[in-house]
Amino acid sequence: MIKSQVGRRYSKAIFEIAEEKKQVKEIYEMLNSAMVLYRTNKEFKHFILNPLIDNEQKKSVLNEIFGKDNSENLNILLYILDKGRMSCIKYIVAEYLKIYYRKNKILDVKATFTKELTDEQKKKLIDKLSQKTGKEINLEIKIDKDILGGGIIKIGDKIIDGSIRRELDNWRKKLRS
Repeated sequence: MIKSQVGRRYSKAIFEIAEEKKQVKEIYEMLNSAMVLYRTNKEFKHFILNPLIDNEQKKSVLNEIFGKDNSENLNILLYILDKGRMSCIKYIVAEYLKIYYRKNKILDVKATFTKELTDEQKKKLIDKLSQKTGKEINLEIKIDKDILGGGIIKIGDKIIDGSIRRELDNWRKKLRS
């Protein structure tokens, strides 16, 4: 709960800076790279979280890794480090992306089907969802043979379950009553 609140607060401020500098994508990429490194490399994570290591040493390492492309944007990452919020980097990046999607009218949609869709089917699904929502669709497709047929679409908190498995479960419930 607290980490998500921190993520919202920091991401809002960072996004405003990024818009001002016209570097929204570049700053996102830097933050995302730092998050991936933090979450996948245990040595890096322990190094960053180790209270016995001086912040100047940590800054030097961050500068070595991320300062090559744009040392000015690195100040954002160094600020997060100074405030002891690197453990919240996942939440900061997630909230930053939400702000970007909201401002650019992009909607994340997760769809689950029994088999891979053709390019034409994907295009039709994206077009239909885009028409209904009035937003650009960022579609992520997952394959799950357990749903037997049909599909499940998740848009934010809303789930549209058109799977055969759900239909069979509904039939079972009706037969038992």
